[in-house]
Amino acid sequence: MKVLQVFVLINGLTTMNAFQSVFRSSGRPAAAIAFEKSHQLLIRNLSYPNTNRLNCGNLIGTSSSHHFTRLYSSSASSETDVDEGDKPLDYTTTRYIAKRDEEEFFSDAEKDEDRILYPKGKPEGFYVIKQYNVPDEGFGDLAASNEAITEQEVERLGINGKNVTLPIALMILDKEAYPSFSRARKSCRKGYIMIHRGPLAVSEETGLESFDSEICIRGRVPDRVFPGDVIGYQVRLHGGFYPGFQTTKPPFDLPVVYEDDHFAIVNKPAGVVCYSQRKQSHGMMTVRAALPFVLKPPKRGTLAIIRRPVSVHRLDKPTSGLLLTAKTKPAMVELTRQFVDRRIRKSYTAIVNGIPSEPVETSISTEQALQLGVDVNADENVSWQHIDYTLDEKSAETVWRPLRYVKSLKANDNTVTLVELKPKTGRYHQLRRHMAWVRECPLVGDKAYDGGGAAMSLRGRGLFLCSNKVSLEHPYYNTEVGRKKWENLPEEEKYQNGMLRLSEDGEVVEVHASIDLPEKFESFMKNEESRFERLAAGDDLEAEDNLGAEDDLGEDDIGAEKLIE
Repeated sequence: MKVLQVFVLINGLTTMNAFQSVFRSSGRPAAAIAFEKSHQLLIRNLSYPNTNRLNCGNLIGTSSSHHFTRLYSSSASSETDVDEGDKPLDYTTTRYIAKRDEEEFFSDAEKDEDRILYPKGKPEGFYVIKQYNVPDEGFGDLAASNEAITEQEVERLGINGKNVTLPIALMILDKEAYPSFSRARKSCRKGYIMIHRGPLAVSEETGLESFDSEICIRGRVPDRVFPGDVIGYQVRLHGGFYPGFQTTKPPFDLPVVYEDDHFAIVNKPAGVVCYSQRKQSHGMMTVRAALPFVLKPPKRGTLAIIRRPVSVHRLDKPTSGLLLTAKTKPAMVELTRQFVDRRIRKSYTAIVNGIPSEPVETSISTEQALQLGVDVNADENVSWQHIDYTLDEKSAETVWRPLRYVKSLKANDNTVTLVELKPKTGRYHQLRRHMAWVRECPLVGDKAYDGGGAAMSLRGRGLFLCSNKVSLEHPYYNTEVGRKKWENLPEEEKYQNGMLRLSEDGEVVEVHASIDLPEKFESFMKNEESRFERLAAGDDLEAEDNLGAEDDLGEDDIGAEKLIE
């Protein structure tokens, strides 16, 4: 019996991470079985999502202790046993929590979107979303204003109708939000309450009432409130992005290529990791940290939202390009399923060191490439190369072709080659190892597989590998409900500038995304070609022999170009 273990950490491990652990530790059939069971359990529980944080513990319907393990086991008979845990999940409670959390999420997101309508709070980034005016005549009989305020409390605090403590004022002005002293004091301690001494002034710019920061204070529990004062309830808003994150946006760009309420495609820069791993201190320099600041939260009514968007696969740190991210649990499950079934087709472009050989026996036609399941243009009658070379005792296949040859002083055969690569499988460093080991033309800047020596002179600008095309089935618009919604969308939103389209048989809504290659690709090839031509013309290139340290930026310096700007 082959045993697959998924370790679930309530406070850290997302479902995708758990699935990846399964896939790496097993052969594909066993992993597929485990995934199928996980998928069934997830769908069963989608009516009761815990939207605070996505984790396998919530998805498989078990009690949520801080750490526990779920064991999936499969044998040759394909029977799968799942440890359901010793205590079943209370679905009634879970449903209530989910509803409350989703309402809070959508409410915060909508406030954030309309932040321009709210007065600015204190400090920067806070906005006053609710305000209370203290009556000019004061509160009168305090004990009569709120049954929670006793005569003994009034006497103990030394307050009266025109001189009350901030928690008492909140309890009188908003009994529903502040039914008790502890609730009012908690808001004060968290910095949510602001006191404006005297009436608000009208802003000349917006025509709206505004809080004057000069006469505003952040309310504390012992602060007193007087007639004519204005009390504001403030929250931090995030510029229209995901609510609830108190961190700073990471200092690199993460362009959004495609986005809707269910999933998004972003363009990961080279030099940035997808998520921080154990024993590695990447801090905020991760895609995971940046996603809440570049993606918009789903609109109200979207099913089973995820509090924080997550990537459903990963790209190596030095690789740039398209990365799929999920905003809802069903989208995450469906995209993961498509990866398992190899229905997501990705294309890469790279620059390799030398001229890769093109043996006749490994040459295939466009039609044969389509039969293999890779994404090639059926209208192009071109020749492709097929690499079928086992990696780590697993089948690995890559389809590729050369696009352009450029002369270079430092490269093998005095040539670097721009190639298009289409992996059928997704093994560890598959493209890099296939080109280096099978075609003996490592990728330019590949420290792991270029062999060192003369190739080190080409490392100055990092790895030249970009995931620049991807095609997939839309994770929501191909469901029964989603398809109806897609049919009724306005034309512009329906096709997203050509990125959404129907399959040839009209049955499937597909997503086709592509990006231009990073600027460094073209500048590198032009520079190499220019230096070679100048040498052929007899120009003195001694001053250019030091090229690299001064002009080139290493990819591991994360968006060094952006940081320098």
